[in-house]
Amino acid sequence: MTAADEPMEREQPHPPSNAEKYRTSSLAVQSLCAHSPDAALLFDPADGRVYDFNGRAATMLDLDTPDSNAVSFDDLQDADSGLAQSLVDDVMDSDAGRVVKIDLRSLQGRTVPVEAALSRVDVDGKPLLLCLARDISDREDANQRIQHMAYHDTLTNLPNRTLLTERIERALVRARRTGQAGALLFLDLDRFKRINDSLGHNVGDRLLIELANRLRQALREEDTVARLGGDEFVVLLEGLGQRHDRAVEKAQEITTKLRGVFNEPFSLQGHTLYVTASIGIVTFPNDGDSVDQLLRHADTAMYHAKGNGRDSARVFETRMDEAATSRLRFENELRIGIEQAQFELYFQPVLTIRDGLLLGAEVLLRWRHPDAGLIAPSEFLPYVENCALMLKLDDWVLNSACRLLGRIQQDPGLQAPEFLAINISHQQFHQPDFVERVLAVIEDTGAEPGRLQLEVTEPVLIKDAAETVERMNQLRRIGVRFAIDDFGTGYSSLSDLRRLPLDTIKIDRSFVRDIASDPNDAVIVRAILSMAGHLGLHVIAEGVESREQLQFLREAGCRFYQGYLGRPPLDRQHFVEELRFSGGSYPLDPLSPANSGRDPRRIAGG
Repeated sequence: MTAADEPMEREQPHPPSNAEKYRTSSLAVQSLCAHSPDAALLFDPADGRVYDFNGRAATMLDLDTPDSNAVSFDDLQDADSGLAQSLVDDVMDSDAGRVVKIDLRSLQGRTVPVEAALSRVDVDGKPLLLCLARDISDREDANQRIQHMAYHDTLTNLPNRTLLTERIERALVRARRTGQAGALLFLDLDRFKRINDSLGHNVGDRLLIELANRLRQALREEDTVARLGGDEFVVLLEGLGQRHDRAVEKAQEITTKLRGVFNEPFSLQGHTLYVTASIGIVTFPNDGDSVDQLLRHADTAMYHAKGNGRDSARVFETRMDEAATSRLRFENELRIGIEQAQFELYFQPVLTIRDGLLLGAEVLLRWRHPDAGLIAPSEFLPYVENCALMLKLDDWVLNSACRLLGRIQQDPGLQAPEFLAINISHQQFHQPDFVERVLAVIEDTGAEPGRLQLEVTEPVLIKDAAETVERMNQLRRIGVRFAIDDFGTGYSSLSDLRRLPLDTIKIDRSFVRDIASDPNDAVIVRAILSMAGHLGLHVIAEGVESREQLQFLREAGCRFYQGYLGRPPLDRQHFVEELRFSGGSYPLDPLSPANSGRDPRRIAGG
């Protein structure tokens, strides 16, 4: 290898010293600061004073003053001076910078949250602290808004369930430590849905906002009022004393004060509303040692207040929880009962008063419980309504009754009743597809529409009057009959019913019970019969149990009745047997005056 071919020795670079690593020129730093979109400040670590800054820093921290160079790092931040100095020392001794989130303070006293990148630089041989600070006020404001929304109700700005849960948990800890009892008040508006349905959700929302304001004003500053959702509010009270009975008394006193916020009407968008509420009261730790348990017990007490006539307050008692547990178990058994077809149809015959002939029957429902035996609807229907099973059960009744009617019509050995009356609940009637569902059942089962009588109550007819009339007319056009059930217990009058396509009015049993002895009931029944006659409506008296009642109805001109005097409710087998005949026939329409002289089969004495 020649000398020319020998590799040249190259001088290996030495690692830079710290001084070289941070060394830069003042022009470079000035260029960096001038072009930075963030606030840039240079501090002398020896005394902490501002060495230099850019225009963004001057604007952010109000540094455009003659004595700005006398300002120190300590003057511009809110942290403890010892911690601040420790941060500066750490950065100056480190090979790497630090990124921290701190609050800077302008010379005018404004606090500016920033994300600051701190590093050491040597400017012309002088070690300085470089701070590049980015204003994150908008980000912090957004985070605070998100945090607020996570813990507050968007409509009323009250604490929501999440924040209420946290506060109850802390209150339980304090109660255990101090022995001071607290309370929860569970408040639910009475018939709030009626306001939404009749006046619209906008009015309902304004009512909730106004109520939230009134509740806040009625409570102490340390109390919490939260909105759980819908029209449910919960009030958290603390420091009610160490004696349970005294805590209950104080909670009741505050409840009375809260009920006072409903004394004045709510004036909303031209509407004057008088509103009431039902309130459940629990104290802790006596009535529960967890949030879930306390809220459940308060909710249970509130429902007892509603069951007591609404517009009242009830203090939780242990037996209420037992009743609630029993109700839940009953509701679960109801679901199983529907799934396993444990329900049966019974039939209450409707008879003619003159000669006791079978006209038709009202379809009734019974639950054949595997353990409890036959259960009447008065025992289980309230639970069906509470657990949202009414629609499913209503559909089953409609299908089963129409299917039986179709089979009876096809059996030549049976005389089909003039009608089967099926009770229609308000939930069922006001379903958007109610008419279509009835038409589909009629087509599927082959039941004659003219033999189907749908019985509705007055509240069903009052709601959405125009829509109600239209639905009734659609079914009336194919022959379906309509009767108003329990007449006299609602809000309508016979004159209001002229616009409805009704065939029959059924006088409620509460008026029939004492007609032979109570002059007031007698007058009411005679008035109903007279007005119904003028309107061309048939009348059926319900709950007839004595000959005295029947005699009065005959003399007053009533033509039809149902009750234990004529026939008790019959199960399916016995009802079908009543329809079996040999020879003879029923009139086509016993309700029609044209058939009043014909002689259908006698089945019961009048």
